[in-house]
Amino acid sequence: MNNSSFFWEIKDILTQFVAAFDDTTVKRFDGNRLERQNVSVRYVFAPKQRVIYDIVNKAQNITLPVVAIDVKSVSRDSTRVFNKIEPSYYPGKIDENGFKTIAAMSTPVPINIEVSMTIITKYMNDMDQIVSNFVPYNNPYIILAWKVPEEFNLDETHEIRSEVLWSGNLAYNTPVDISYTDKYRVSVDTSFTIKTWLFKETKPVVPIFRIDQNFNALTSKYDLEYYSNFDQITANSLTTDTITISGVPQFTNMFFNLTGSSVEVLDSITIRKKNPAIFTAYGTNFDLNNTTTNYYLSSNVKDMFGTEAIIGTNYGPISGYALNDNVIKLDNSTITINLPTNSLEAEGDIKFVAVNPAGFAVTDGFVSVIE
Repeated sequence: MNNSSFFWEIKDILTQFVAAFDDTTVKRFDGNRLERQNVSVRYVFAPKQRVIYDIVNKAQNITLPVVAIDVKSVSRDSTRVFNKIEPSYYPGKIDENGFKTIAAMSTPVPINIEVSMTIITKYMNDMDQIVSNFVPYNNPYIILAWKVPEEFNLDETHEIRSEVLWSGNLAYNTPVDISYTDKYRVSVDTSFTIKTWLFKETKPVVPIFRIDQNFNALTSKYDLEYYSNFDQITANSLTTDTITISGVPQFTNMFFNLTGSSVEVLDSITIRKKNPAIFTAYGTNFDLNNTTTNYYLSSNVKDMFGTEAIIGTNYGPISGYALNDNVIKLDNSTITINLPTNSLEAEGDIKFVAVNPAGFAVTDGFVSVIE
């Protein structure tokens, strides 16, 4: 239990609870019930005893009317435990590489926060107004709306609704026997139950790079009629077809553009350093809308094209020369590579490489460069 799982849930829900009440004002009237003054009610988060002490203290830090709010207990609510599958997966935000991610979130723990509220006033008329301010709207509960903590990196705001259930009781405490030096005060005690949640630690947010879906088909009418339970069917009686969706870039065809014609790069093709070399490559996941796919030239000759770079991928490191400035993305499946042959510093064979966070692809055929 050394993982951090602190998301300010209790503090934030209590802040919302106080905010639902703290805009109360009371009116002061003259003998003809004409309004003469408006007084804002102070709401403090403190035990009742502490508030009363501050009232009677000579410093007089707190003036009436005042409402004291305090947490009495926090307990697990077993009636709201509905799903123990861990974790649940939700669409996440786009990561720094431009990939859609999946957010893994464990089921939060349902808790009940018992909150006490004490209203203290100097006049009974003030008390009646404060009580009339919240009781009609808590019949028997109100709803506080908040959101799943941002640390879970969800792509949209997921609303959580927490019920605030009023106990329905108002316990009045009016002074009966006081001395001439005591100030007259009226207090009312009541309580609420906030039904909220505590979240477990965040799981790593990871992109999905590959999805394999297997489809199993029965091979005969006999299989369909004889077996009522799919699990009873042996592997020999099934035909399996797999469909794969992958985020890895892929080259399918490449053409070398000569004057007035194009030559497909199959096994090999030869170009000269002093001639322009323009290639058109077809494939998938060339990523037109952002820059997550990078392009490189790979050679069997060291230092053939300036400074060689080592690129880390999910399948291990590869080496190559950056070509991003020489690539024009036409769409997600077509790119044009303007190979600067005058910058090639040696003869040798080269291939083109496309790299993104999901992996990399290398062209099948190779190009031989000669003087």
